[in-house]
Amino acid sequence: MDAVGRYRRVIAFGFITYTVFVIYLNFQTKETSVEWLLKKHRPSLNHSQHNEVLNFTTVTKENEISQGNGVTERCSKINYSYDQKIPDNMFRNSLLPLKKYNVTFCRVPKGASTFWTRLLVCLERDQWKPPFVFKPNDGSVKLKNDFSKFSVRKAYKFLKNTKNLMFSRNPFSRVLSFYVDKLFSPNPFYWNDLGIGITKRSRGFATCGHDVTFNEFVDYIINTPSRMREYHIMHINDICRPCKIHYSFIGKMENFENDVSRILKEIGAESYPYFAENFKKEYTSDAIYDIVQAYFANRRDSDKCIDRHTGIKRVWLKLQIRGIISRTIPVPFTSKESLSLSFPKLLKSIIKARDISENEDMKAQKTMFITQAYSNIPLDTMFKLQSVYKKDLQIFNYDLFPKHLFGTRQRGNSTIDIFCLK
Repeated sequence: MDAVGRYRRVIAFGFITYTVFVIYLNFQTKETSVEWLLKKHRPSLNHSQHNEVLNFTTVTKENEISQGNGVTERCSKINYSYDQKIPDNMFRNSLLPLKKYNVTFCRVPKGASTFWTRLLVCLERDQWKPPFVFKPNDGSVKLKNDFSKFSVRKAYKFLKNTKNLMFSRNPFSRVLSFYVDKLFSPNPFYWNDLGIGITKRSRGFATCGHDVTFNEFVDYIINTPSRMREYHIMHINDICRPCKIHYSFIGKMENFENDVSRILKEIGAESYPYFAENFKKEYTSDAIYDIVQAYFANRRDSDKCIDRHTGIKRVWLKLQIRGIISRTIPVPFTSKESLSLSFPKLLKSIIKARDISENEDMKAQKTMFITQAYSNIPLDTMFKLQSVYKKDLQIFNYDLFPKHLFGTRQRGNSTIDIFCLK
């Protein structure tokens, strides 16, 4: 199946999943609502905090926000042109117009695209509330995308007259994020849509798609033509075309909080009141809710491939890899308890673990996990993966050979597989 067909299936599946889950939520207690979750963990803001731009991280060469010109220069230096075999509708459908602010945002999958869609809807509608009150699959959370009706030439012409924004993400991080979210975590849709094909090609026979290894996934990326690759892991350059379009601002996931605040200020939306000291907690609360609701929405189908305790352990490790809960906190449920685990109980347990973890260095933990995940990839394969995403690395000013992924490696070195759950 090509990228266009897979993209359509993702959209259709998302709508069906959301509809089923809304019905499911009607039978849950009020404690399961996102409003309860946010109200419980949102401190009140005073007026002086509304316009505050916080320094969450130290700005470095790799995480600094770009004003656009540097990207243009790097595109020229490497003589880059986007892959013309990638369907134009991938590019057009990634553009979100924010007409009130004369801004166009390009969504990058696995680059906080869901967050940005919800935030831009709040701004366009003058809804002064956190973007997190919208559920990720809420069908009402969308902006009218006139670009889908435009020719590419007309889209280019339009974009010359708006401020254009986008977010990039380190390709190595983006690849791991997709694997953890779509293939390792309980996700029957992607197991069926992608996992079965990967295992069949890798092993010569198909499994349920639930047991794709990270090595097999990396091999899939390397051996699949870019136009056939899964939409979420396509080159950022081919999705947003920064070498063809001038982007006024290019933020980075590695400096997420700072760049969101700075972009809001630059487009004249700095009075939006939900980016003070509570932002990070609200962001993780939203992620927790999303992960838990997805687990329960998919549980019946995932039961066909893995037992429930394994499913819970995968969810738990996913939260640890994302730096939401400490790696020192074990899964608090037995195999028997996992069989009848309720939505509120799992939600509360994860929130409790998140709160206990607040004083730990989660940035270091995330680095440790990505280092361990890639340490089991053969060095020759690492070079091939780097080659696949080399242009993204160059254009967005990422290190071509990150020391924690390449610098301490030795051929034939074996390490612990973090995805091997016991």
